[in-house]
Amino acid sequence: MKKFSILLWSFLAITAAISCSDDDEQLFIDQPDSQLSFRSQAASSYILTFDTRANLAERLVWNTPSFDTPISVNYEVQASADPNNFDDAVTVTTTNGDSADLSVERLNELSAELGLTPFSEGVIAMRIVGTTADNDMDPLVSDVLILPVTPYTTDSPRLYVPGNYAEASGYGSNWNPGDDETPFLEAVEFGSTEYEGFIFMANESPEFKFTPGRTFDDAFGEGDDDDSLSTDGGNLSVDGPGYYYITVNTDPNGDGDFSDATWSAADRQWGIIGQATTPTNSAGWGDELDMTYDPDSKQWSVNLDMEAGEFKFRAQTWDFPTANFGQGDDGDNDLEFNAGNLAVENPGSYRAVLDLSTPRNYSYELIAQ
Repeated sequence: MKKFSILLWSFLAITAAISCSDDDEQLFIDQPDSQLSFRSQAASSYILTFDTRANLAERLVWNTPSFDTPISVNYEVQASADPNNFDDAVTVTTTNGDSADLSVERLNELSAELGLTPFSEGVIAMRIVGTTADNDMDPLVSDVLILPVTPYTTDSPRLYVPGNYAEASGYGSNWNPGDDETPFLEAVEFGSTEYEGFIFMANESPEFKFTPGRTFDDAFGEGDDDDSLSTDGGNLSVDGPGYYYITVNTDPNGDGDFSDATWSAADRQWGIIGQATTPTNSAGWGDELDMTYDPDSKQWSVNLDMEAGEFKFRAQTWDFPTANFGQGDDGDNDLEFNAGNLAVENPGSYRAVLDLSTPRNYSYELIAQ
């Protein structure tokens, strides 16, 4: 009997100890004695550039809540474009520590994920959310840190071309670089200052400017010479209505100074030429069959009979490499300036469609009738 009593008391003591331990654990998880909050402060602005992408943009540091008994807390750094709404927040990183480093490149990636506009200042709101292994415990949420960020892009740069011609030519509202329908020129690659594109101008006296963004900030207007540009010049113009191939080089000598910027515009009226066009175009390679431009579709087209053979698209002359299109390298319907002949295998009636509406992404289609 004595042995049984000793065993019973031992069992009760162990049970009490376990119960006490559970109560302590619950108390420690539910009642941190300090708050989760940022120690670091945001800079007045973060101007991000491709050249500094490997640099540290910001080190986020926060005060971690302390408990009577140590426990592991997982911290999730969240980012939002709206300081008052983190419902669709992007997870920046997770850690058990009290800090997180953000490189220029990572902050720029977050800017893109959150929809910030390149080269225009926006905000990224940061907060920390802490969780423990206890599913019954509410997450710990920090205050919000707001970073004023000006991101960059590695996409090919663009120049928008707002002007008085837009409404008459099927491009949305006049003099509005922020209009989604305002046409643009595009550079050959990221970092390039050489832009090109085709723009239709229907009115008698077209005027316009080139803007590097969706506002008139740093807009290029007329310079001292016919082919020069200036950021404080008046409106640019062309002689009259036409479908213009426009080129711009904002920094020809590559010194970062736009004072030597140049531009050109040449009217290009497109047609189809070649031996394959002879059933309708008896001139064959001697002259092109004119195509018609549609401002609504922003495409050139013509209906014709074709025989098996070769052809190209040409604008009145072989004198300039940019006045004819041949077979590109990016697919059967891709076009490149002054490239090899295109070909049709099956004779028949076709609708030939030429699409030059997207700079540096020119294409065509032969639609059997």
